[in-house]
Amino acid sequence: MQRAEPLRRPIRSTSGRDGASWLAMFAIALVLRAGCAWLLAGTRVTPGSDAAVFDGVSWNLARGAGFTLESAAGAHPTASVPPVGPWLTSLLYRAVGHRYVAAVLLQCVIGSLMPLLIAAFGRSLFGDPVGRWSGWIATVDPLLVLFPGAWFTETTGCAALLLALFISAQWVRTPRNGRALGAGLAWGVAALTAPTALVLPAIVIVWAWRPLGLTLGGSARVRQLGLLLLGIALVVSPWTLRNATALRAFVPVTTGYGRALMEANNPATWGDPAARGGTDRASYQAALTGAFQGLDEATTDARARASAWAFIRGRPHDWPAIAAAKLARFAWPRATGEDDVASLRAGSRSVVTMRLDPLPAWSLVMLPFALWGVGRSLRGGRRWFQALPLCFILAFMPVAVVFSGSIGTRLSVEPLVALLAALGLENVRRRLVTRRRGFTVVQGRRAEPPPGGA
Repeated sequence: MQRAEPLRRPIRSTSGRDGASWLAMFAIALVLRAGCAWLLAGTRVTPGSDAAVFDGVSWNLARGAGFTLESAAGAHPTASVPPVGPWLTSLLYRAVGHRYVAAVLLQCVIGSLMPLLIAAFGRSLFGDPVGRWSGWIATVDPLLVLFPGAWFTETTGCAALLLALFISAQWVRTPRNGRALGAGLAWGVAALTAPTALVLPAIVIVWAWRPLGLTLGGSARVRQLGLLLLGIALVVSPWTLRNATALRAFVPVTTGYGRALMEANNPATWGDPAARGGTDRASYQAALTGAFQGLDEATTDARARASAWAFIRGRPHDWPAIAAAKLARFAWPRATGEDDVASLRAGSRSVVTMRLDPLPAWSLVMLPFALWGVGRSLRGGRRWFQALPLCFILAFMPVAVVFSGSIGTRLSVEPLVALLAALGLENVRRRLVTRRRGFTVVQGRRAEPPPGGA
């Protein structure tokens, strides 16, 4: 008799399960965001708001009027908003017509991609469990759920930033010339989606220098960083040249810096302790009908920037208190009592009054895990590679100090905070499971392999 072979359990592929999990993550995120946008933001644009400018440029693009904005004197070329978001919205408007609700739903779809992007980025840095945790945390994060329908530029910019971070991590993990160029192209798109991203590649260059040196020679490392910069230039330079031709001024991405600086730094936001750290549009709107009346867009932005800096320089004794207030808003966001979302709440068509603010409660639960995750990311042989999320969060703190610690600024880094919270949560879970099973974790002395050899 022949000996029977033992039955072997077939190896099950996890690709189908992962695909179903990601699809469920996207579907739940979309339902939550679309529902909140319908209840809180409504389906009509508020005149004079940032969304109105975004909507106007998008519709002009859709009907063939170019990247222009309507004014009392007629349509004029503009660079008041980054171009990628209005261009995507214009494609939608061409298909469905000028329906503002479609633009809101598009932002909800883009916001629903953030959990998938942060999950992919987290998996590339910390492994599968942390990636899944970060995706699900971002799916139900109140800050990411409540505001995609109101913060158009910030939502699209955050998604582009996450995509660029993921591509950069993949490039540094396995350096190739094509991947370096692709990372540069991704950062160029991010810069044309959120102007702050124009300076963020400097952090990537500093961060990538050491890991790239572990797998490449000196000349190869410099060549790949050069390809990164080339990719950025290939995407951004045509838009900069367009601005130079249309506006007759050097505008790398947008003319919104002066306005944002002036709205965040004026007597209303510095003089009232309750309003410190937020924004106030009254001073800028008054200047448009006064000192800035009749000026072109680029000159208006330059005057606003100069006026804001003059105001800041004239009150050095207020700097510590203002910086502390802006950082407090950035670190501890609130949905109620924010002048940045006053128009959002004023246009609400639901019975939701936001008396119970979900953001502080969420921060109270997630912040300890995020701080624990920071500590874990700075330990081990891969701490340099895994420090990238923390570096970007720290990079946005000066932005909050100079401009405002509003929800829009915090929205740009909220997925990264969710990633660090997922890292801390997964580490705590592993410790509890290990302790319950009676095992002891012994830390080895051998360093983990560098990211370049992973």
